[in-house]
Amino acid sequence: MAEYDKSLQYNADTQTLVGERKRQIMDMETGEVMMVDQITKRRYGTKNFWKCYLMDFLTVLGIIDSRQLDVFVYIAENTNPSNNTFIGTYAKISKDVGVSSRTIAKIMKKLQENNFIKKVQNGVWLVNPNILMKGGDHKRQILLSYYENDEPVDEITFSRTKRAKIDEVSEPNQGGEVIEVAAEHAQLPEGGEVE
Repeated sequence: MAEYDKSLQYNADTQTLVGERKRQIMDMETGEVMMVDQITKRRYGTKNFWKCYLMDFLTVLGIIDSRQLDVFVYIAENTNPSNNTFIGTYAKISKDVGVSSRTIAKIMKKLQENNFIKKVQNGVWLVNPNILMKGGDHKRQILLSYYENDEPVDEITFSRTKRAKIDEVSEPNQGGEVIEVAAEHAQLPEGGEVE
């Protein structure tokens, strides 16, 4: 059995092991021997693991036969962990897995109906992070916001923040003048201040 390093202390709040000890090192050029503090930090938890949520996974497994299972495993193995996308045309999947295009069409339809994947465009699919993902809970929430949004993934927008539209406002300023402000095109006079 490996010997336990007694210099390490576990912090349950951060799921981290932290240890500190003195080390003696030598500068190879000058031969000088120095004492330094070595700090060791190991973080544990759910970060950077493929996660497959059991109940949802079993639901998916219940709908497919053995050839379809091969396609399912291929999708899981070839999903990009950074954005939970799977890229693969029916022809590529058929070639790599050795199943017919008809089998692929059948399983892809079942996977979509059971909310495992969502089609972005031909050959590009989003995998539901509630069922399969790699990373921690924060990343899961981000991926989930993309998966549940009907907006195209390739568009850069800020609609995910659920901003409300601001109507035009007319208010008197300190001098009694009425200032009109439009939310989209508000501009200040030169100098940057309203008089």
